[in-house]
Amino acid sequence: MYLVKTDETIRLSEILAGMILVFSLLLFTCLLFPAGGIRLSPHFTLTFPTVQDALGLSERNVRVAFTIDCSEQGFSNFANEPEQVEKSALPAKCTPEQVRALPVQPIEYPQGKENALHDIMAELAALHTGSRELVRILHYGDSQLEADRVTAYLRDRLQQEFGGGGVGYVALNPQIPINPTVKISMSPGWEYSVPAVKYKRSTPLRVGHLLSSVRLPARQQKTAWIKIERRAIRSYPALKFSRVKLLLTNSHAPIFLEVKTPSKTIFSSAIQPNEGLQEINLNMKQSRENLTLHFRGSGCPEIFGLALDYGAGVAVDNIPLRSSSGVDFVKANELLLGESYRLIGAKLIIMQFGANVVPQVMESYSAYEEELYRQLALIKQLAPKVNILVVGVSDMARRSSGVLASYPNIVKIRNAQRQAAFRAGCAFWDTYEAMGGKNSIISWAYARPMLATKDFCHFSNAGATLLAELMYRSFSRDVRRYIAMHAADAASLAENATSK
Repeated sequence: MYLVKTDETIRLSEILAGMILVFSLLLFTCLLFPAGGIRLSPHFTLTFPTVQDALGLSERNVRVAFTIDCSEQGFSNFANEPEQVEKSALPAKCTPEQVRALPVQPIEYPQGKENALHDIMAELAALHTGSRELVRILHYGDSQLEADRVTAYLRDRLQQEFGGGGVGYVALNPQIPINPTVKISMSPGWEYSVPAVKYKRSTPLRVGHLLSSVRLPARQQKTAWIKIERRAIRSYPALKFSRVKLLLTNSHAPIFLEVKTPSKTIFSSAIQPNEGLQEINLNMKQSRENLTLHFRGSGCPEIFGLALDYGAGVAVDNIPLRSSSGVDFVKANELLLGESYRLIGAKLIIMQFGANVVPQVMESYSAYEEELYRQLALIKQLAPKVNILVVGVSDMARRSSGVLASYPNIVKIRNAQRQAAFRAGCAFWDTYEAMGGKNSIISWAYARPMLATKDFCHFSNAGATLLAELMYRSFSRDVRRYIAMHAADAASLAENATSK
């Protein structure tokens, strides 16, 4: 009997020693691993928790709940309709027409700030009467916006009504390099910024309004290129643009830039050393589809974005930030971010986040409200003339106790977003109610055609387009009212002037 107990004691001590060894190795790795991670490729960075993160002592843990990527959480997929599904305001297998038949969800404004979108409406009204200005709109969001989804429809409708063309600013360091309209390829040697959502250092991230950047490192002589090509996808309009813009800095020494079509050189000039941000505007004089930008010299250009626009009308930038909940703007260098908004002439910012908050179910979302408010307040501080429209969280569902139903925290998150928007003096649009309210994502997933995927989180291409349609009809209704009201005011002033 004594011998048996000795054997058990030895085995337990070995297990305990092994656990201590493993824990020690993990802590040792935490200490040695670079804070910004190890970049294995332009679009993949290997990261590891810090000692404070591992022990639960880091202040960043407060924000972990707001940087979850719902596409990577292993949501249950259902090949067939589950046995128990909670009902929604829509039929179990709805159609796009039944979604369109729902009441138009109005844009909401904070009390006393009913003019929160009047600046962008005035810009659009001016385009409507012949202005030749370029009105830029920035559409930020999470993975729901990848591959230009949602944004493409908004851009197309705005450009049809108010003029313009091109796809706006595109990131040269996208987290997911998918754009159905334009293909951007780059020569070896470019260095890529860490995605803002993964950036953990205390020093501000050197990025502009796209929250990403690329740079050529300092060395004696270098040659590099960026190639722009049209993708031929039938369901998307062909890429055409007459202006190319580069948002950049260039330190150390001059860098020579040449812009070439397949047949000729259409621009060549030296970019002199500078510390500040500048926008280089290249007029192509006619619509283009393919270009190559060649860099030569010993300068160190740092590029914060490349725009493919027309000279006038509406430009809409698609800026998907995978895994983000919209709380990463405070990580950026404020000087660069503010100068970026000023140089590109941003007039409206659409903030469409929330899906990555949902999987972390909590009693209160006051901390998320405060974080989102911080971002909106910062943007308003850096770009006081920019209007902001906060687009609320969409419906998402999970299976609990054998029943498929909406997450119980959707309304709390929606309310936190609305409150943050109103506190910052921003407009708000309720996606959750617009798509049908509770359990609507289930109806969208089983719709014909399918409007959402079976992770009950992401929209299908058809669903993303339909959501954009619902958003646009609410926005355009307010724009039309504004134009009609101010046209009547203008007519009244003219009549009074004539009578005098």
